[in-house]
Amino acid sequence: MRLTRALTLAAVVLTTSAGCASSTSSPPFASSSVSASARPQVSTNPDSFTVRAGKLIAGWDGSPTEQSWDFGYVPLSDTVRLPAGAFHSGADKAAYYAGQFRLTVPLPKGPAQQTVRFDKGNPRTLPGLTPDAALRTESVGRCPTTSCPTYLTVTGAKPTTERVLTNRGEATVPAWSFRISGYQGEFVFAAVKSDPFPDLTPGGTPGPPPQLNGYQGAGLKSVSADGRTLTLGVEVGCGGAMPSGLVQESKSVVVIGSKLPPKPSPGVNCVDGLTFGSVTVHLSEALGARTVIDVGTGLPRAASTPPTAR
Repeated sequence: MRLTRALTLAAVVLTTSAGCASSTSSPPFASSSVSASARPQVSTNPDSFTVRAGKLIAGWDGSPTEQSWDFGYVPLSDTVRLPAGAFHSGADKAAYYAGQFRLTVPLPKGPAQQTVRFDKGNPRTLPGLTPDAALRTESVGRCPTTSCPTYLTVTGAKPTTERVLTNRGEATVPAWSFRISGYQGEFVFAAVKSDPFPDLTPGGTPGPPPQLNGYQGAGLKSVSADGRTLTLGVEVGCGGAMPSGLVQESKSVVVIGSKLPPKPSPGVNCVDGLTFGSVTVHLSEALGARTVIDVGTGLPRAASTPPTAR
């Protein structure tokens, strides 16, 4: 039910054209998921990995996507923190997503602007969220079930901060903390709006994602200490057959992907669904400040390392 940005980011969504199962690419910053049956048909992209990677590299520098990624605030980990045990019942969960809160205390006033402070680099000041708006971050604006008779009772609210993994590394983000009757621990929501992030490949046009020609996209799982080795999350073939990784570099961008998983051996039955594994690729020089782009989506990736507490 929780269709948050971070949960969407956590999934490695790949573009394939063959194999045991196939999926279309979706933007890593989408705010909602789409069922497989509702996805549009993909279009054919005859470009080889080298050609498509070259186009992505050429379109990156100076694009709106590059500006947002390099200088904006794009959260990559969840900015909503629920206490352990949430929720006690289906009725409480429905009330939460319906935005049905009963206030027993006045909510504090919040500043119109809030500042995100990155561990490295300049801070970013953006429009703030009021406590009431933050509390309803995950509200769908209606009852998500046939009936929502329950209200959650807010007994306290105060400003706080939270640690968030972002496009520019770890950051301390202003937040609102709420106490809700019946729950131990606090409900915490970011108190600042993130920068809008384009959901199109730089230079691309609206439409279904391409079906790639003999290769697939990849997620970035980790970067080695020396910056020369990337561990990628990729779709694994039927029977656990691993594809090989693909990489193309420029002075500002590294494009990643992998070959399609090997076809199954005769007699191997493919199960319905995707299986993911890890492969490594090696760079000619340390990654440094270069941006990693998924060849499938054409959008940047960041290593999926959770933020550290402070």
